[in-house]
Amino acid sequence: MFDTMKVAHKIREARISQNMTQMNLADAMAVSYQAVSNWERGSSCPDISKLKQLCQILHISMDELLGSESTSKTLNRIIQKDESAEDWDEPVTMEEIQEFAPILPPADVERLVDDNLESQEEEKLDLSAIIGLAPFLDSEYLDSLTKRAHVDSLSELAGLAPFLSKDALDSLVKNSDPQADMSGIISLAPFLSSETLDWLARKVPSVDGLAGLTGLAPFLSEDTLDYLVRNANLDTDLSGIIGLAPFLSRETLDWLACEVPSANGLHGLIGLAPFLSKDVLDHLVKKSDLEADLSGIIGLAPFLSRETLDWLALRIPSVSGLNGLIGLAPFLSKDTLNHLVKNANPDTDLSGLTGLAPFLSKETLQEMAEALMKGKNLDTLKSIVPFL
Repeated sequence: MFDTMKVAHKIREARISQNMTQMNLADAMAVSYQAVSNWERGSSCPDISKLKQLCQILHISMDELLGSESTSKTLNRIIQKDESAEDWDEPVTMEEIQEFAPILPPADVERLVDDNLESQEEEKLDLSAIIGLAPFLDSEYLDSLTKRAHVDSLSELAGLAPFLSKDALDSLVKNSDPQADMSGIISLAPFLSSETLDWLARKVPSVDGLAGLTGLAPFLSEDTLDYLVRNANLDTDLSGIIGLAPFLSRETLDWLACEVPSANGLHGLIGLAPFLSKDVLDHLVKKSDLEADLSGIIGLAPFLSRETLDWLALRIPSVSGLNGLIGLAPFLSKDTLNHLVKNANPDTDLSGLTGLAPFLSKETLQEMAEALMKGKNLDTLKSIVPFL
């Protein structure tokens, strides 16, 4: 196997043994000093046409330079293919072409690939080998090869995408089945034109709803996503809208904050809450029906302001008793809860008092215990004992 670093080491070793400087070798090879320096660091290799001359100057054989007889033989076959118009030798394999591509001119690589393909009974492309050769081939030539390949999924082309033209990738995507091959399309998305991405944005929701666009969202324009969301069915496509939320404009998010509750109540905003402003959420909660929408309010609690949480703490008990505050308790201040419990009626709000016990101060719990003992509410007293 051709090993760039081994060749680099051998060039340096042989040059020193010949008592030559890098400048001496550069002059003898008619190349720049930097070229020789790059050879010896392994960052590049001598052109294939110069290897024989290099071996002669350094007084080493091709086998020594390349590290093995088999590697040298493969290289000789490639050179023969390049120098002879006759096809008397067996084709060079794709693996062999890939091995020596770093030191071959692009035109020679293309010629060897064509020769290999012509020798096959069926023109079935080895896509993995082409991916390995992609950095050494012209994009137009790569486009033509890709058209000849049998591709089961566009994800197979992910390794080729940086080297293919936008036109070729756009054509492949537009001729694919977005529903069946979305993972492949997403892998190609960074390399597609804005026109094709917009085409996908219009096509995919008609099949999979907006949820089908989640993987593509980072590559779609904000205007496109805003348009799709504002024209979506908020009842049936809410999960898809939530998936797109990180990529929507502030205006569209505020619009959703007003529209979603009318269709799904405040509960429908829970998935969107991390992307909505505190002011908007506070406003919606304060004008909601505290009794009918309590589960939605509890779901939004982590995103509400301290002022709104305190406002809720004062109003919910009048609607649902202290029991209605249990879901909100982790987000309320201890002082607020202590005040509410101390002013509650232990005879009518026992379940609420018990549910809030984990969030109360020791002093308030002690006062509760004394009141329960006086009222002989021993069962309720047992429930708060673990917190005393």
